Amino acid sequence: MARRQSPVITFEVTTETVKRGDVVVIGGYWFEIADLIVLPGQAKRLCFSSGESLTLHPRTRLTVQRLLRDR
Repeated sequence: MARRQSPVITFEVTTETVKRGDVVVIGGYWFEIADLIVLPGQAKRLCFSSGESLTLHPRTRLTVQRLLRDR
């Protein structure tokens, strides 16, 4: 039986809506968010599975991709 692919959606996130597992494309490279650390002033540090990190300011919006999982 063929495995069904989960649909992927692309949208903007903020520090309030970003999740582990989201994928951010920066400079043509894909970075999957492995962990989120809450920082002072409602900022968040996005820790990527590759070891890099990015600090997201509360007023910044990022475009991410997220898999829609079956419920």
